[in-house]
Amino acid sequence: MLLSAKTVIRTKNFEASKTFYTELLELKVFEKYDDGDGSKGIICQVGFENSTAFIEISEISTEHDYFQEAFENSITHDKIDIQIKTTDIQYWADRCKDRWPTRGPVLRPWGSYYLYLRDPDGLQIILYQET
Repeated sequence: MLLSAKTVIRTKNFEASKTFYTELLELKVFEKYDDGDGSKGIICQVGFENSTAFIEISEISTEHDYFQEAFENSITHDKIDIQIKTTDIQYWADRCKDRWPTRGPVLRPWGSYYLYLRDPDGLQIILYQET
C-alpha cells in the first residue's frame, strides 16, 4: 500500500529555493534537517494539515559521500515539472506579479487555468485551477 508522495529537489542555492517555496509559494515547513556533514534541507507540506504530499528542498555539499555532479546543474529541460492545484489562480497571479516571472494564467483546452513559474534552479512549477 502506498501512503504518500514526496518530491525531492536537489538545489544549487538552498536559501534561494527555500525562499521561493516557503515565502513566495507559502508552503509550510513540516521538517528541517542538517546532518552536519554537508547535507541539509527542509520538507514542506503541500496543501492542508491532512495532506500527504511533500516537497523536500535539499542541499548536498560536494564533500558529502552522496553528492553527484548533476546536483549542481540547473534544469535545462521540461521532462519533469511540479503541478500544484489551487482554488484561486488569480490570487497566485497577483501574488507573483512584480515578485517572480510568470506566464499566465492560461486557459488550457481541457478547462483548467495554468500559471507557469520556474524555481531558482529552473524547474517548471505549474499552479493550476480546475474550472
